[in-house]
Amino acid sequence: MNALQKLAARYPQKRILITGATSGLGEALALQFAGAGFRVAVASRNPQKVAATVQRVEQAGGQGLEITLDVTREQDFQDAVKAVEESWGGLDILVNNAGVLTAGKVQDVDIDVWRQSLDTDLWSVIHGCKQFLPLLVKSGGGHIVNVASAAGLVSGPDLATYNVAKAGVISLSETLKVELADQNIDVTVSCPTVFKSHLLDKEGHEGDVVVGVTAKGLEHDMESTSISSESIASSLVEAMARRRLYDTPQWDAKLTWLSARMLPETFRKIILYMYRHRLWVFNDR
Repeated sequence: MNALQKLAARYPQKRILITGATSGLGEALALQFAGAGFRVAVASRNPQKVAATVQRVEQAGGQGLEITLDVTREQDFQDAVKAVEESWGGLDILVNNAGVLTAGKVQDVDIDVWRQSLDTDLWSVIHGCKQFLPLLVKSGGGHIVNVASAAGLVSGPDLATYNVAKAGVISLSETLKVELADQNIDVTVSCPTVFKSHLLDKEGHEGDVVVGVTAKGLEHDMESTSISSESIASSLVEAMARRRLYDTPQWDAKLTWLSARMLPETFRKIILYMYRHRLWVFNDR
């Protein structure tokens, strides 16, 4: 029995909602769960893209539900809960996936960009968990998946806005893992490094929100990497099936996290050396 089959057996109603589901990791998850016969609520702020993704979900073997949702708006989450409950009577899996990469040195990033980053990358996850938890409890349990980043584990330079938001997502997930254990709700947090995605999509942002050495290196790596959203999605599904809290899907995510935890001072010295000499993701090319 593969991971998707295990989740289908665990949640026979097969009801999942995914934010940021119209591209990248969110879309990959939507199509993988659709292939296992799940009902997939496709949530994103662009109704045309939502409709197109729902069509792909249904072509893949699932049943789609269109949810127009701006993750920075609490009211939109409240409306989404109502739509899901009216359509399906409950929910089994919530995936808080929507996010955007903003970057730059702390002193250079405008406070409005800080707010954008925290609204999209952290508050959206808080809203999602807060608003959908009663429905998950009412449904008899379920699984919350929060998509963070290895950046939230190791906090590299030039990425303070992103680091802070994703570290918050990881901390929230760790907290919920214990708080919800007796309510039959599992929690998994995904912490990938670089893979092909639309994280650098500037739609809805004003000005250049991707600045600095690290961000430029990441931008290049996202364009050139062979690691797909589909492979990250598969790793996450496997972690869910095994009820794991942490999913670090790539070798560099595992290595950097282990190094930062086991040898924190040495790790910071290595990061500083690489940053000064423009090595690894700090190569702005």
